[in-house]
Amino acid sequence: MIAKSYYFLYFAAVGCLAPFFNVYLRESGLTGTQIGWLSSIAPLIALVVNPVWGVVADRWQIHRQILALCAFGSGMTTLLFIPFQGFWIFVGLVTIITSLRTPIISIVDSAVMDMVDRTSDSYGQQRIWGTIGFILVSFGLGQVLDTSDLTRIFWLYAGFLGIGCMALSLLLPVERVEKRVGIGQGIRELLRRRDYLSFLIAATLLGMGTSSYVGFLGLYILALGGTEQQVGLGWAANALMEIPIMYFGKRWFERYSHQRLILSALLVYVLVWTFIGLSNTPVLVIISVLGIGICFGTFWMSAVGYVSSVAPPGLSATAQTLMGAALLGLGWSLGSVVAGYLWDINSHMIFFFAALTALLAALIFGTGNRSVR
Repeated sequence: MIAKSYYFLYFAAVGCLAPFFNVYLRESGLTGTQIGWLSSIAPLIALVVNPVWGVVADRWQIHRQILALCAFGSGMTTLLFIPFQGFWIFVGLVTIITSLRTPIISIVDSAVMDMVDRTSDSYGQQRIWGTIGFILVSFGLGQVLDTSDLTRIFWLYAGFLGIGCMALSLLLPVERVEKRVGIGQGIRELLRRRDYLSFLIAATLLGMGTSSYVGFLGLYILALGGTEQQVGLGWAANALMEIPIMYFGKRWFERYSHQRLILSALLVYVLVWTFIGLSNTPVLVIISVLGIGICFGTFWMSAVGYVSSVAPPGLSATAQTLMGAALLGLGWSLGSVVAGYLWDINSHMIFFFAALTALLAALIFGTGNRSVR
């Protein structure tokens, strides 16, 4: 129950910010280009910090302490958005929050994968509670929030992550590994693998597309004439189809390799983001985003399983945070900058750009994993 509760609270916190944060920035007077730059700077910091947290956690076996520190720091820092305003102040706050938050899910996934390997349980049936938390909070807030006052998202984020996840961090079951390879040797071993390197490149490209989509979905719905309630509904629909994928995924997907599932998810991303770009009403967007849950659920379950299977002994957290650095660091940063410029030109172009990044990711990953059937 600790892992399930952790996923629930963590993604409930994400559900407070992801749908509404860029709407808050727009209401604070920022342009699309400024929003894009703001979304890109923090992940660049996370690109460096994320693997460092994983290395420190693996090297000294202090996963619980790292999680507690990151959850508390990220949650409480968010409250500073309430009294302070201004682009450069926002840059500093987002950098701190993202640098602390991004390693959390990688370290938790590492611990949960070790746990399910011991118990023959399903990772998806643990992770599904994060999807439920995200849907409940994003949909619920969409029904009660008004763009004239969005400060409640910061109080809720601080409560879910800074207090709830901080407390659970100290209780999370983490396996101690006595025999493990050296950090440097293990990282070199990973990066020499053609299949893993192609995976990191694909994750970076997918991060570019995902950051474009995540950063501007809410604004896109509003630009098409939608309401704040439809923004919340769109984000709930975004995660809805993750539930059957997460719950039944082990049973459905056990006959296929992680690599084949990752490639399939990337190709479906291409189709879904193209449909969203072609949509001209909020209703069509909300219907289209149902497909994102299928893409994300399949990709994330397969990617976490794949990274866990190739990680050297004792370096599971390091391998997971390297994936996080590629997807949520470098890829997220580059995609945010491009999306900010595209938004100021034509909002539909953002989603065509996302589809292109997923297509390139599929080509590169498929080339690097040709030998896997």
